[in-house]
Amino acid sequence: MSQTPPALRLPPVSELSEQQVRGVACVYCGIHLGPAAVDLGMRKAGRAGARVAWFPRACRLPHP
Repeated sequence: MSQTPPALRLPPVSELSEQQVRGVACVYCGIHLGPAAVDLGMRKAGRAGARVAWFPRACRLPHP
C-alpha cells in the first residue's frame, strides 16, 4: 500500500458508511477496495463522546 500525507482532507466520519470507516471501501467514492488501495494513515475522530482511531483507505482514482 502507498502512503499518503496525513494532511489530505477527508469527508466527516458521520457522512461515511460503515465500510468506508472500516477501510473496506474508498473513503471518497465508496467502491470496494482491494490490495492496491492507498492507506491514508490513522486518524482520530469523535464518536459517542470518545476519541477513537480509524484507518481510512482510498482507491487510486483522483480524489481531492
